[in-house]
Parts: sequence; structure tokens; C-alpha cells
Amino acid sequence: MNTALIYRDGEAVPAIQAAARPRLLRRPAPLALLLTNALMVLNAQGNVSLPTSFDKNTLLLRGIDPALATSLMQAPRFTAGKHPVTLTVNGQRHGRVDVRFNREGALCFDRTLLDAASLNVPSRLLGDSQCHDFLGTSPQTVIEQDPANLAMALIVPTDAIRPTARDFSGYRTGGFAGMLNYDITGLHSRFGDRSSRYAAANTELGFNAGDWIVRSRQVQSWQDDRSRTTHIAAYAQRTFVSQEAVLQAGQINLYNPVLAGAQITGVQILNEHALQVEGQNAVIEGIAHSQAQVEIRQNGSLIHSTVVPAGPFALNNVRRLNSRSDVHVTVREADGSERSFTISAATLGIDLPAPGYSLAAGQVRSTGAEQGDDPWVISGGWSAAIAPQALFSAGLTGAADYRAAGVGVGLLPSPGTQVQATLTAADATGSKVSQGLQADLNVTHRLSDQWALNGGSAYRTFGYRQLEDAVFDRTSDFSQSRYRDQQSASLSWSHPWLGVFSGGLSRSSTFDGQSSSRAIASWGTRVASVSVSTTAEWQISGMNRADNSVYLNLSIPLGENRRASTWVRSSAGESRSGVGLSEQIGDQLAYRVGVERDTRDRQVQSTAGVSLLPRYTQLDLNYTRADAERSSYQASARGGAVLHGGGLTLSPYPVSDTFALLSVGDMGAIKVTTPSGPVWTDWQGQAVIPQVAAYGRSKVEVDPKSLPRNVDIHNGLAMITAGRGAVDSVEFGISLTRRALLKVTTANGAPLPRGAAVNTADGEFITLVQDGGLVFLPNALDSRTLRVTAPGLERCELSFELPQDVDPQAYYETAPAKCRAL
Repeated sequence: MNTALIYRDGEAVPAIQAAARPRLLRRPAPLALLLTNALMVLNAQGNVSLPTSFDKNTLLLRGIDPALATSLMQAPRFTAGKHPVTLTVNGQRHGRVDVRFNREGALCFDRTLLDAASLNVPSRLLGDSQCHDFLGTSPQTVIEQDPANLAMALIVPTDAIRPTARDFSGYRTGGFAGMLNYDITGLHSRFGDRSSRYAAANTELGFNAGDWIVRSRQVQSWQDDRSRTTHIAAYAQRTFVSQEAVLQAGQINLYNPVLAGAQITGVQILNEHALQVEGQNAVIEGIAHSQAQVEIRQNGSLIHSTVVPAGPFALNNVRRLNSRSDVHVTVREADGSERSFTISAATLGIDLPAPGYSLAAGQVRSTGAEQGDDPWVISGGWSAAIAPQALFSAGLTGAADYRAAGVGVGLLPSPGTQVQATLTAADATGSKVSQGLQADLNVTHRLSDQWALNGGSAYRTFGYRQLEDAVFDRTSDFSQSRYRDQQSASLSWSHPWLGVFSGGLSRSSTFDGQSSSRAIASWGTRVASVSVSTTAEWQISGMNRADNSVYLNLSIPLGENRRASTWVRSSAGESRSGVGLSEQIGDQLAYRVGVERDTRDRQVQSTAGVSLLPRYTQLDLNYTRADAERSSYQASARGGAVLHGGGLTLSPYPVSDTFALLSVGDMGAIKVTTPSGPVWTDWQGQAVIPQVAAYGRSKVEVDPKSLPRNVDIHNGLAMITAGRGAVDSVEFGISLTRRALLKVTTANGAPLPRGAAVNTADGEFITLVQDGGLVFLPNALDSRTLRVTAPGLERCELSFELPQDVDPQAYYETAPAKCRAL
């Protein structure tokens, strides 16, 4: 056996087979390209050019059929039939598409291709499989075929491309499935003969049915023998596409473009765009002195609870009740000490309201310790552009003994500048001082490509109260402790080699004369492959002034995925230094170990942790030991589950309000890339696409390396377009194949001559014979008769048999074959 070998994944593979790209259904067109290149000649000037004719005798001496050479002189093209290709239209990638070619190599512009390429569909196109004369209507079109890379590029006139008008008719709707999201963490600490246990579960339960979204969110926490449950919301929601409006009913968060929201039990209708503002995520930043519990509250309600390791933390999965109320953060350290700070709404970011409207009615709902009589409330808001770069907003809220109104103006004076100002007035007739005003101003400005500035200020008079303040607390002492004014400012700067710096300062003062200020700053850069970062937090004034913290970290690579780190941190009057090692092993495993020393009492603390992604959930396990008397264990699990007609399917990521289900035949452990991250099919061949962009495009792609080697996938890429609340489904078609490397001999035992052509009985070219009579068949399961032709060789028919058992991990099989004369 004499053939060139290429090494793939550590295994020797024949060059013929490597060129055939075994993961995809295709013909070995690269052989034709190699032959065409071999026929190129040098002209008298030394330039390379293709001849217009061949010397028949020379071709015969080299074992090449002149008829085949003449055919290959044409531009590279796909053989007749269907081929999966990577499609590009006017330079824009459109994913992998199944396209058809006729026997002359002409491309068929059927409905599948027109839809995938976003081209206009003619009204006279009768069926999905009919070929449209696209070149006749758009003769300027250029088709560039690249069989060697299974790719095709189209250059089409701009008037042939479908307009990108907002059209909801083509989005998938409907579907039914139940879902559960969970984020559970537990911590067990031991201090000598004392121990402490803490656990928290942030869960979301619900279902999607007929574009209705039903959800219930709650937080459950346990501290030793005490348990507490906070029910955040339970609601039903549906988008009415033609009106671009969303209806919400149940326990919901009141949305108003100007006024602070509240939790109500009632009904709300708002425009679809407002959901982007209502559901925005905030990043809560801070520094933990040790492995600590973090609880986040807004309007007195617990909205998130978790455990973080020692050092800087940034929680970016916190869903706020609204974007105009401050957030209160409590950090409970391992030694039982507790500190808290407030992050103003301006610091977390207040975006311009979406153009449109909102209307709501219901009863104000209490979820915290506050008490009240749950009065009825109505609220309405409206936003619209009053100039190309100006947005005007207005809002009203009314309840028993409470009325509020506000206006706001948003300006975009330049592409990098945003200004928002609001003025609200409130009248709480049940309070002694019942009337007041609040003014807010927020400015975001990008000074240059390197500098960005954000600032905010708020001021209120003594009598001003928000809805929940007026309903649930009527004491005069409460009014004294409320803030009078707030200021915040942040600055960021980036440099190609000096790194990125960001810093922020916030200050607030209350009506009783108290004030507090907090600052946080961070800097990070990379020198060669070494990363340096530092984070600092200061409580400048107010309570907990001694809790200032500084954290410096140096990370050094020890390979592709392994890193060593060393750090120094100072907090609460003590300093610690440590070293650690971490490594990411594939997609599913990461570990970390570290040793830390207290410079004050010279006590050594060791830590070890592992993060797992066992395909269907996310797990974190951590162990900390300070000495024989102090240790702690921490574990957490995150993910989701979907109950549907095909059974129960688990997801390693939380499931959003719009999601999809996928299947890859009935094959398990197949890796699929989704917008949320990689997922793997279960034993039924199913997986969850946990997040799909509502009224957008979400790409999903099968990793061909995870497929068994005897499996071809028809189309490994899908583009999902679904409406909000839909449960879409994607089926990736697969087929079994057998690749065979045959050593063919004639009836008298001689090997077939090199360069002989292998064709089907109807004349379709398959491949060429290589040295020693070797013939590589990309799909030996194709039952069509194969015939061999060559100059001086009597035409014959291939005959071979393969073993009954198939090795799914083998790229190809070898077998002897006979070519019997016809």
C-alpha cells in the first residue's frame, strides 16, 4: 500500500481521505483541484496560466484520461446533487445551508437558498423545491464556488436583498414546556466547638404555553435553625405582536419611565421595548474580607442571596425590581462580623426609557418587614422623541392618600454623550409633611476612545416620599433617616499597554445630618502574558470606616490553561498574602488551590476548590482550613430544567423567557454551541437552548468533533428566530456513513492504473484511483454501481464487501476489491 499520510488527532489518515472532509456529506472535489493545478503550464514570459488545449499523448503517458482533463479545465465546481456549504452573501456570513446543483453544475435558487440568503422571493415561485431563474432577473450576480472548503459566496445587487423592516410574521410562535431555574449555595463553618450553617436558594418556576409566559420567583434562606422565604413575584405575561404590546398580570413590578416602581398585585400593559429596560441586569461590586454571605435588597425586599470567596466580587446576575431605587448590600463575614453599604440607582446605571407607554393598576404589595394596608394604585407613563436627539417622558401615579407626577428629558447631544434629567413631585396626604420634590440629573460622556465619565446627582425636599415609603412607613423618624441628596461619579481610562483603570465615588446625606461616602477603584493590565490587577474599596465617611480594603493580584501563565497567582490583601486592619494555582481542563473542569498567610498572627490558611460543568448543571465545591479548629465547606449548584413532550431535559444555564429545544437524532453527548455557552445532548439526544433572542436571530451550531466518526450531519448550523414566549425546536439531521479505502485489482490480479476515473453508472464523477490501485470512497453505503474507466483499460465494475460490524471511532475502513470487466 503506497499512499501519502496526514496526521489528524494523532492518527495517520490517508491524504485522500483527509481531503474528503469526512464530517460532511460531500464529493472529493479537492482531487479535481489538485489535478487541475498539475495541468498548469508556464508561458514564455514565465507566468503561470492554464492551457487552452492539452497534448493527448502526454496525458495518456501520465495515466490521465484526456476527456476528464478537459472537464476539469473549467472553474472548480460542485458535482450534481445536494451539498452543505458555508454561504456568504455580499461579504456577510449566513451559516451552513443545503444547496442543490444540476448535472451541468448550475446552482438552484430554490426557496431554501433564497430564505437562507435573505433574497427576494418571486411571486411566481410555485413550490419550495422549484428553481428560480435568479440570474435572469439579476444578471450582475456573481457565484464563487469553493468546493475544497465547502463554501460558496454570492455577490448580488442590493435591490435583490430583502428589506430589513421590522416584520414579526416570520418568527416562530407557540409551544408548551415547563421550566425551573435554580441557584443554590450552602456554607458550613466550624469555629472550635461552635458551628454555623447557611444556605440560600434563588429559584424561578414556571411554564410557557401559547406564547404566554408564567413565572414565579422566590428566595429561600436558612441560617442555622432559622428559615426565611421571600416571594418576589408571580405573574403571567404575553406579547401581542401586532400592537407591539406586552400584558402582565399577577404579582409584578410596576414600570414607569419617570417614577420609581413598586411591587403590586394587578395588571400592567407596556410596549415591547420597555422590557429591555425593565429586565436590565446590574453589576454589584465589592470586596469580601473572607468567604462571606452577600444579601442584596431593594425597597426592603431580599432580591438575591449568595456566598462569595475572599477578595473582590462582581455579581452580574442580579435582577433588580426597578432601575430607580437604591440597592442595599449586606456582607456577612466568616467570623460573624457584618457590614453593609448602599449603591445608588445612578451608580448602577439609569438608561433612557424606551419610547412607548405603560399603564398599570393593582394593589401595592409588601414583601419585606414593612407593614401597610395594601392600597390600590394606578400608574401611567409615556415616552416619545420630540426631536432627533431628544426624548421626553412623563408619568403619573395615584393611590389612596398618595399622588405623584414627573417629567423627564433625555438628550443625546453627541454620539458619546447622554444626559437625562427628571423632576418628580409627590403628595402623601397621610403624612404630617406631605408634599415634596425630587430632582435627578445623570450624565454619561465618552471623552475619547480612552476616557469615559459618568456622573449623577439627586436632591429631594423633606416632604418627598416614594409610593412604598408613604404606604408602609408613616413615622416621622423614618423621614429623618431618609437621604436628602446623593452624588456619584465614575471615571474609566484604557491604554493599549498600561491597561484599564476605573474608579467610582458615591456620597449621600440624610435629613438628620448624617452622611456617608464610599469609593471603589480597580486597575488591570497585561505585561506579555502576565496579568496584574488591583482593587480597592474605601468607606470614606459614615459607619464601618475601618473596613477599607485593598487587593493586589499577580497572575502568571504556566501553560495554555494553567496559571499561578500571588496576591496581597489588606482589610479591616489586617494584611494577608498568598499564592495559588488554577487550571481549566477542557470545558467541564477547573480547579484551584491556594495558601494564605496572615502577616499579623502568622496564621496559615489553605483553600481548595473545583468547578464542574458535568454537561447538565454547574457545580462549585470549596474547602477552607485555617487551623485545627477553624474550617468551612461551601457548595453551590446552578442551572435549569425543562419539562416538555419528549421528557425532562436539564440545562447547565438558567432558562430565559424565550428558549428552544434541540435534538441530534437520538445521539447523546453531542456538543452544541448556543448563545449561553456549550450544551450537550442527553441520552435521548436532546438538549436545551436556554436563551433565544426574542424577535432576533440566535445561532446554534453542532461541534463536528463531538460526532462519532461514522456519522455525517446534514446541516450543522441553525439560525433560530422566535417571538417572545415561544418554545422553538431544532432538529439536526444526521446519517450514518462508512468511509472505505479500497485496494482494487483487476480480474488478473493487477492493481488499477493510477489516474483512472471512478464514476457512477449514470456518469457522475466520484474520485480518482491512486498509486497501487487505492480508491477512497467517502460513503461506502451509497448503493449505486461504480465503474472505472481509463485509457487502455477495459471498462469494469467495482465489487467489494465490508465487515458487518462498524467501528464508530475509525475514520475509514480498509478492504480489498475487484474490478470486474463489463
